[in-house]
Amino acid sequence: MYQRCLVASILVLFADVWMAQGNARLHITHQYANTNAQSLIGLPMGDHKTIVDQQGSLHWSQWSLKRRGLDVPFGFSEQMDGTVDLRLFLGTPADPPAPLKVIGQELYRGRFPFVVTHLEAGELRVEEVAFSSSAPRSRMDVIRVRCRNEGSTGLSVVVRLSAKQRNLPAFVNGSALATRDGYLVALAQSETGAFSSEIGGLELDYRVDIPADRSITLWVKTPYDLLMKDQPLVASLRGEDLLNGAENFWRDFWGHGMKIDLPEKELADFYYSSLAYVFVLTERDAQGDLWTLDGPGMYVHYWGRGEYFQARAMEVAGYLDIARQTVEHSLRLQRDDGEWDWPAISGWPAWDSIGGNAGSVWDCYRFSRDRAWLERAYPPLLAAARWIDYHREETELPANTPPGAQPIRRQIPWSCMKEPEPLLQPGEKPYWWGLLPWGYGDSGLPEGHAFPHNVMALYEVDCARKAAEELGRTADAKALAAEYADFRQAILTSMRRAISLEKNGPPYLPAMPTYPQAALSQSLLAVYPAELLAPNDPWVTGLLARIEHSELQGLPSNMAWLGSSGVWPGESLNVAETYLRRGDIEKSRNMLIAALNHSYTTNVWKEEIRVDRTLPVACVDNAPNHRDIPNGEGTGDMPEAWGNANLVNLVRDMLLREDGSNLYLLSGFPADWIAVGDAVSVQGAPTTDGGHAASFRLTYPKLGSMALTVTPPGESVKMIARFPIGEGRSITSASVNGKPVKGYSGSQLRLDHVTGAVDVKVTF
Repeated sequence: MYQRCLVASILVLFADVWMAQGNARLHITHQYANTNAQSLIGLPMGDHKTIVDQQGSLHWSQWSLKRRGLDVPFGFSEQMDGTVDLRLFLGTPADPPAPLKVIGQELYRGRFPFVVTHLEAGELRVEEVAFSSSAPRSRMDVIRVRCRNEGSTGLSVVVRLSAKQRNLPAFVNGSALATRDGYLVALAQSETGAFSSEIGGLELDYRVDIPADRSITLWVKTPYDLLMKDQPLVASLRGEDLLNGAENFWRDFWGHGMKIDLPEKELADFYYSSLAYVFVLTERDAQGDLWTLDGPGMYVHYWGRGEYFQARAMEVAGYLDIARQTVEHSLRLQRDDGEWDWPAISGWPAWDSIGGNAGSVWDCYRFSRDRAWLERAYPPLLAAARWIDYHREETELPANTPPGAQPIRRQIPWSCMKEPEPLLQPGEKPYWWGLLPWGYGDSGLPEGHAFPHNVMALYEVDCARKAAEELGRTADAKALAAEYADFRQAILTSMRRAISLEKNGPPYLPAMPTYPQAALSQSLLAVYPAELLAPNDPWVTGLLARIEHSELQGLPSNMAWLGSSGVWPGESLNVAETYLRRGDIEKSRNMLIAALNHSYTTNVWKEEIRVDRTLPVACVDNAPNHRDIPNGEGTGDMPEAWGNANLVNLVRDMLLREDGSNLYLLSGFPADWIAVGDAVSVQGAPTTDGGHAASFRLTYPKLGSMALTVTPPGESVKMIARFPIGEGRSITSASVNGKPVKGYSGSQLRLDHVTGAVDVKVTF
């Protein structure tokens, strides 16, 4: 017995020493990044978003929200009618130039939203840094091209620039490229080398000889909407000053929000860069409204369901004022009858946006506790709930409804598949009885009566009810509670009938009333944020079992359009949120890492990525394009704002999460992400206690001992702190402000009345 205990103790000691040496560390490999990746540079709330391709060239659409009508077709902005194409070539003075090869891309200093492209050929090493400058006199995109000769003999470098603006080709004018109507598209500057005009004036060539062990730098500036007469202004701005200014801009911007410091620096960098992308993908329209957008190309649109996650990311990160502006934009989108669907400019009936919009409104209030603001926001919440109540009637009409009273099926520009309609027994109600009307499925769901859309509509009614209670609207609150109960019962009844159609495996949360096995991209919205089902509900457990059975590269398959053949990294982070709420730290952590490894090296995601084209896609009736996508290629837009917003939300929730009146600290932080001598810090995290911030710092001073200092929000909170001490270990003693306390079990310590800053120490 003594020997067994001694061996066990030695094994624990070795494990602690291994962790103390810092060997157990997250490393983002990006090994599953999509092959057709692209990156993004830009400024928060700006109307210029520039795609950086894998060769380092710039592309943008001139048609910002201020310049286009709202009735343009979906994906219109994907036409990139502005370009600065940059190509580099190497040769000796006597040889013809040969193109350089791109060997990789990354973010500047790991987190700044500037794209670094590395190229090489022979002994030449080139680094391009593309960034957006917030210089007050002239906003522009800038590329720094730094070439270094690491050889022992001289070599020659040629840089070739071509460009267009508003689809008009740019012509050489000295060291600049400008369109015939006078717009300055690009200005190249260097202290050495020579510029020349090639190909009928359409190409600006820069040629320079670089001695051995020497470097030269070329700056390319692409101003937003300046004319050739403004060239002296652009030329007067020093490139290094612009780069330093861009760094300082983002440091200052991040400094206004929640601050995190993690031993896992790569994860902290990913958090901050993701936060930057969320804000870059916002834009003001001609009226000054601030839109959240889902991407820089195809998805330059507003989605109410995306607004929830993007606005929440802004709020939990500490940017409440900006988030409120985006929510106020959503309020102005509602139709006069209360309909509040998606996307703003198309009118396709996808009802989940009703809940996304409402959830954004309710969260905006929770973080601010601004009662006067909620009074102004309440009428849209009530109108949407009324719309839901009235339009559920469309699925409750009798079979012999006369033609004039039958509901329409709105036009949808493309189709996934028809919703199955099982034969009903005499007197049997339709499977979607009491749900919302027929609508657009999206994300690989058949058109029809998708449960996620109904669950999010139910969430809208709940948000309206809670707002009514908060404002003392007793009659409204009572009516909304009754509506919620009736709608909830209709959804659960339809779900039970759907489950009866599926014979394989345990009962699980279904996607559609008559097609339960459909794509699951939004099914778990029933857990978070809608709270229709508890995280450990048997139906949730059954769905997660199905997910785990069909995972590809560590992520759920059958998430959306690519069906069983692809994965959706950004949406997988919502699945990780469900595991987090179930207390399954290992699964949440593993799914997060798998999602990170599906990102591109500049910390951005494509929507879906094809993994195995031998497996079926979601839309069996009509999906020729999805069938043809090769393995490794992605679909949708990139960056996908939901993905980066979901990353911000998940990291915040792993570190600090609210559930009712409980404040959870480190509930998802794995033990192998901290070693002796490390610290985890969160400073200024807004909470739903009126925006009051919470802060904490966890230190690991020595083996078997951790310390936690906490500044809670408000006057009194219930705090559940989970110490990352490793599976199978337990806290053996705890003290608060120097006094011994109980209330600990396993790795958790619960304090029911935290009234001020506390210092907690535990041994384990």
